[in-house]
Amino acid sequence: MASKSSQDGALGCGVVVVIALIAALVSQCSGSDDHSDTPSAHRSSAVQDSGTVPAAPPSANTPTQPTKSARPRPPKKVTLSLAEIADTPGTFEQFKEFVAKYGTAEQKKAVKHLKGWRGYKRKLARPALEARSDYPTVDYEAIDGGDLAEQNKMLDLEKQGQYVAEAFAAWWKIDETAVLQVYDRGGEYAAGTACIRPDTVEKEGSCL
Repeated sequence: MASKSSQDGALGCGVVVVIALIAALVSQCSGSDDHSDTPSAHRSSAVQDSGTVPAAPPSANTPTQPTKSARPRPPKKVTLSLAEIADTPGTFEQFKEFVAKYGTAEQKKAVKHLKGWRGYKRKLARPALEARSDYPTVDYEAIDGGDLAEQNKMLDLEKQGQYVAEAFAAWWKIDETAVLQVYDRGGEYAAGTACIRPDTVEKEGSCL
């Protein structure tokens, strides 16, 4: 009976040892898994805390935005009198070059028809600069007879004269309100008359 009890005791101890070893192995494996997950969790947390994501390197095919070129500033205005402008060689060419570089589309179109200065006079107590052009001649007698086509031609030429006067006002330093008269290709009739002032177009060429 004593030996059987000893055998049972030894068997019981063996079972306890085996259970203890299994528990130790399970604990060790679980600990290693926790350690392996910890760095990943820390890295994920660090990215979330920083709130930034590394920027992707620029692609070679990414188009670059073109730089806008600054519009050139107009030069200082001409300070000659209208009489001096009419009599000084080269001023007409200077005016056309100025408009070609700084003028609006309407001004450029109108000034292209000018061929030169015709002269200077005082009209209606105002200084007046006259210019030659290749604009067509208006049949004023037909207008008196009710010709709408000639009337529209006259109105269009008046508008062109306003654009010329506006361009001239941008080029010339105005000392007083002046008159610009653009004569037709025949040189007998004014194709357009307007006052030289900064707001010529807005005022429709009016001197008032």
